[in-house]
Amino acid sequence: MQRAVRLTLISPMYYYPVSHTLESALKKAFKEDTGYDTVICYSYHLKDERIEISPLISGERKGYTPEEKAQIENGIALERKDGEDVDIPAGSYLFEQLPFIPEEKDLPRIILPYLTKDKGLFYARIYKENTLECVMQLLFPAI
Repeated sequence: MQRAVRLTLISPMYYYPVSHTLESALKKAFKEDTGYDTVICYSYHLKDERIEISPLISGERKGYTPEEKAQIENGIALERKDGEDVDIPAGSYLFEQLPFIPEEKDLPRIILPYLTKDKGLFYARIYKENTLECVMQLLFPAI
């Protein structure tokens, strides 16, 4: 049973480039302040009845300032800052927030219900919600 919902980003989410694996991203997220946000863009390919995934690019950002939060809440797109060279593009996505953070080796099994083509992209986002909790979100570009 899929738990994903449709999410529309009216503006891109921008990040500073870093080199993260899922494990290193999670480890850093737990050390950072609330609001820390990191993303890994993966490619997937269905091959010989199995799914191969490869990380393409990753990025991170500190939490939004109160001014940035107000802009977002009012539907105003944030400007890309110098050095923010990674993004989740504006558009429509299937979105799921996982009840746990899996290991990277488990992602192919988890993403299978959301794949609509033999190859494509998806985003794994880790967000630090509060002092003790990080969450993982998956975003699949919707057709």
